[in-house]
Amino acid sequence: MSVGTKVILLVGFVMTILILGLFTWIYVTNERNMEALMKEQAKSIADQVVLFRLWNAKTKERIEPVLSVLSNRRFPYKWRMISKKPIGTENLPDNEFQSRAIDTFYYSPTPEAVYRTYESGGRKYFEYVSPIIMEKPCLRCHIDQGYREGDVHGAIVVRIPMDDALSNLERTKKSLYVSAVVLVFCTTLLIHMIIRRIITLRLNTLKNALRRVGRGDYSATVEVRGNDELGEVAESFNRMVRDLRNKERQIIRSEKLATVGKLAAGVAHEINNPLGNISLYAQMLLSKMKDGEAVRKLRIIEEQANQAARIVKSLLEFSRQAEPKLQKVSMNRIAEKALEVLQPQLSINNIMVVKNFNKHLPGVSADPVQMQQVLVNIIKNAIEAMPEGGRLMVSTYERDGEVVVEVSDTGEGIPEENLSRIFDPFFSTKGVGKGTGLGLSVSYGIVERHGGRIEVESEPGKGSTFRVVLPAGGEDGEDTDSGG
Repeated sequence: MSVGTKVILLVGFVMTILILGLFTWIYVTNERNMEALMKEQAKSIADQVVLFRLWNAKTKERIEPVLSVLSNRRFPYKWRMISKKPIGTENLPDNEFQSRAIDTFYYSPTPEAVYRTYESGGRKYFEYVSPIIMEKPCLRCHIDQGYREGDVHGAIVVRIPMDDALSNLERTKKSLYVSAVVLVFCTTLLIHMIIRRIITLRLNTLKNALRRVGRGDYSATVEVRGNDELGEVAESFNRMVRDLRNKERQIIRSEKLATVGKLAAGVAHEINNPLGNISLYAQMLLSKMKDGEAVRKLRIIEEQANQAARIVKSLLEFSRQAEPKLQKVSMNRIAEKALEVLQPQLSINNIMVVKNFNKHLPGVSADPVQMQQVLVNIIKNAIEAMPEGGRLMVSTYERDGEVVVEVSDTGEGIPEENLSRIFDPFFSTKGVGKGTGLGLSVSYGIVERHGGRIEVESEPGKGSTFRVVLPAGGEDGEDTDSGG
């Protein structure tokens, strides 16, 4: 059972309980209101009878019995007057409830009406019994019975059939329960549509993306919609996929570096000694040769041997990447030293240097020699990317608890298709004999072993930006001149 189905069932169950409870309360309230209305109706009838009886006594008319007969025939309710000491037997109580009511009226200092509901002959009735207080005009007929003004003479009984009221109440009950079923159904359907649109579809999209990631497809992303919890989950998922993609690239690159390093070490050891012998014998022959053409060719042999030796040396350096000797250093000072080392090349190539160093830059835990090698490699690439001169900007700053050294140039830039390959061993866009393609690979490995990373942005024709990002740590680095 899916999460959406569970939520819908739970919400539907809660809604059913709440709505049925609400409608039951409404029904019970209506039932009570019906009883109150019956009471008010019976009281109104009793009050009118008392008023008419008082008028009858004052005018000395005897039309009350006729009114009783006519009204009982004309209307569905029935009323009669009862007493424990009646003039005629027709006014005696006809049930136990009426007798108890009159007894209560006799002995109560403030008699109040009583009522009940009962069944008789398969029908339900509302019976109302209200006390009759003896008034002065009434003593004309009842003084011989020993009554005084203010005594309880008897009671008026009003009996109202409840068939119509109960029928209406039953129809109301059915309407309420039908409405409850319809309301629960419509509410559940609406909640289902809302949950499906807001939650289920987004969860299914996330589930499918997770399956793709599980199959190794790290290009899967989820659209971030809204700022709710699911939006945060989608954003976290996309961030996780990006991290996995970067980790995969790092693993692949590390495996490449390890493989190439082993191969480079083997090749370098095998050809290093022969190259040394070639160079040595070329120098020996040069010291003895007088023929100009032979000397020229021997010098070419020596230069090529030296070039090969330099490549072998690069291979050895690549294969013997040492673990960094960490200490608290200032990246401002390391960047300054790297620029000092390359100052002659910067001047010859007519490159203007702009420095923007953060004077309060936190220190980092790093190997100063290796980090200087990284910056030298990056700056050398920037110089070679500006053969006609340009501007080189070196900046340092703090970002989210990390120290960043940013090197930007106004050179040729890197094509987009090459950005993902620039850290691969032996990859180079330079001409033959102008580089081994190991500088950035070595730099990447160094930064990675320091727990950092290298970020690259480039646009062909507008230049490139390399950022060496390292975790901040230790004392603040020493300040350097931020001029340019």
